[in-house]
Amino acid sequence: MKRPAPPAPPPAASVLPTPRADRARVRSTGRARRRAEAAEVRRFTRGARRRRIVAAVAAGFLVVAVATPVLLAVSPAFAVRTITVTGTDASLAGRVRAALAPEVGVPIALVDAGDVTARIAAVAGVRSFSLERLPPGTLAVRVVPRTPIAQVEAGGAFALVDAAGVTLRTAPSRIPGTPLVTAAAGSRSFVAAADVLASLPAALTARVRTVAAPTPDAVRLTLVDGRVVVWGSADDGAAKAAALSAALVHVARSAHRIDVSVPGSVSVG
Repeated sequence: MKRPAPPAPPPAASVLPTPRADRARVRSTGRARRRAEAAEVRRFTRGARRRRIVAAVAAGFLVVAVATPVLLAVSPAFAVRTITVTGTDASLAGRVRAALAPEVGVPIALVDAGDVTARIAAVAGVRSFSLERLPPGTLAVRVVPRTPIAQVEAGGAFALVDAAGVTLRTAPSRIPGTPLVTAAAGSRSFVAAADVLASLPAALTARVRTVAAPTPDAVRLTLVDGRVVVWGSADDGAAKAAALSAALVHVARSAHRIDVSVPGSVSVG
């Protein structure tokens, strides 16, 4: 009699994944995905990053290029040490340098043009000026001086003035070699008298002792020899000066009065 076949072994039990293994796989997959995304971002933004780097380097150079001279200019190494004054005589140049003495030691870039203007404006005899900063430490001033044209009497003293009536200096007595204008400096009559003097050649100016101008249209010159010149208004100054020069050559010295108020019709008396 045959024996029955032994029973088949039971099938092997399947191995189920554990929760810990699942979490590890999730983390690994997430890291891989993030690396891939980062690589894609770097690939697509490579040009933009390069442009940002170039711009940052250029900006750095610009900051250095601008900041370096500014820092040097305001440093003590670039302080004002020398003040040069040209365009005028030694006396006026010395007064301008003395007026600007407070600027010595100030960084040249910080010298205030308004302060310089105020200090030079207080110096009698300066009509205008120009200022130049010359690193490392020189202020160069070029002066246009005022030109004396006459003198006026005021308060018992005599003031040397220019055509605008600005006082250049004073003296207790008459100043030699300069005509005396008997009109208040700056008045319309003074301006007319100054215009007349400005129209005269130097040789004629040297022969004028006083200029009277009761009104701007009634200017009269008194020469050093005592003769009186009726000039009238300041108009036609060149023609009147030529007429006066000719009259002084041809008119006898006995003539006391020369009228050139109408240049084409000179009269004497």
